[in-house]
Amino acid sequence: MSRFFLFFIVIVLVMAGAALSWWAFSLPGEVTFPVGQEIVAVRSGVAAIFVALLGGLIALVWWLATGILVLPGRISKARRLARTRKANAALAEGLLAAEGGDSKAALKLARRAMRHAEDERLKLLLEARAAEANDDWAGAERAWGLLTRLPGGQLAGLRGAATAASERGDQLTAESRAREALALKSDADWPFNSLFDLQVSKGDWDKALETLNQGEKRAQVEALNAKRRRAVLHTAKAVGLPHTEKLAAQKALGEAIRSAPDFPPAAYHGARFLMTDGKVKAAQGVLELGWKARPHPALAQLSRRLIPQDSRFNIAARLKGLADSNPNHRESRILSAEVAMDSADWVGGIRILALLVEENPTARLCLLMERALKGYGDPVEAQRWGRMAASASREADWSDIDPKGSAFDYDRAAWSRLVYAFGDVGDLVHPRYETYGRELEAGRVLALPLADEGPVMPKAPQGPLTQPLDYAPDED
Repeated sequence: MSRFFLFFIVIVLVMAGAALSWWAFSLPGEVTFPVGQEIVAVRSGVAAIFVALLGGLIALVWWLATGILVLPGRISKARRLARTRKANAALAEGLLAAEGGDSKAALKLARRAMRHAEDERLKLLLEARAAEANDDWAGAERAWGLLTRLPGGQLAGLRGAATAASERGDQLTAESRAREALALKSDADWPFNSLFDLQVSKGDWDKALETLNQGEKRAQVEALNAKRRRAVLHTAKAVGLPHTEKLAAQKALGEAIRSAPDFPPAAYHGARFLMTDGKVKAAQGVLELGWKARPHPALAQLSRRLIPQDSRFNIAARLKGLADSNPNHRESRILSAEVAMDSADWVGGIRILALLVEENPTARLCLLMERALKGYGDPVEAQRWGRMAASASREADWSDIDPKGSAFDYDRAAWSRLVYAFGDVGDLVHPRYETYGRELEAGRVLALPLADEGPVMPKAPQGPLTQPLDYAPDED
């Protein structure tokens, strides 16, 4: 198709030239000009054609002259373009090699790119990546640091320098670089995440709270997640404070409860601090607030022990207050069964547990059923439920309670992990559950009866049940 158009254009030009020549030769008159002492006369058409040819020749000579003058510049430009293409190819191949883990090729291509590339930022970027591929974190940090001084490379340089410092084990430098990046006006969320992660991993709860406030203001963390993270941080801070700073710990726990009432460790430790001060009523109120938001067996265990050597009636009243604050929850129903068994209402306890077992026969419920049946006076059936407890599913919430009654006794690493587990997902971390800690203590009452109260007589007659337990799951 292009050849046809070229041929057509040539035909048109030839026809135009022929028409112009015919028009020129048809012009009347002559053009005279002196040549020496003679006067030469030329027809007007010939003169016109001569002038046109002379103009074309002048244009050709001018084009050639200017071409010769600009030729060195064009050669230089061509060389620069060729060098740029080589540099770009080396940079692309070097970055791909670094990302692919080919450290030798990345280093070789980085050296080649440094010879050809004109943009210093690209050379430093490839140099840093090649150093990272070779586990040369000191070299990578140096290259990233140089990149931070160039226009447009500050944010990327700070991120790379923070990562390299962290890999070297220099957490202080990594935190400093992340803090510098957070101070920049940028929509990038990595400075907040990196700085927050470093502070949480070190257990620096106060600085982590400050960083969290900054991230929340910049909308780099969701509002709900920020509240739950804040609750964990305040609780971890309070638990780690010495006894001499009890008021600061209580204040931090108050902030935690206000941030996330559904965080059981905050309610537990908040009530525990009030209990040590003898503020039993306030402690019970905190427990009921936490139970209403998110029931947890640890709250009930602490409610049992608010007053040492307290009467069964008072303990039952406090536990009933918890259950009534969230009556339809599974934990409230379990607590109601425990209260019934504490008062020797074995039939009432069995009725409540029977419905719960039909929903999910966990080891904890099997052990509670074993206790209820023993109290009722059916040891054979009680032993069967005890055997089933060994193979039944376990409950994470209960396993977070130590057999001696304490709960949420986390170390720094566990608190750090809880910041994200509860803060971002709403789940509680249960180290005892994750490490397959003992759970068979679940069927035992941790609060001991008073010595002067004596044994409590059961309300139901002793002996086997008059009807079989058709709700009991088959024994494996």
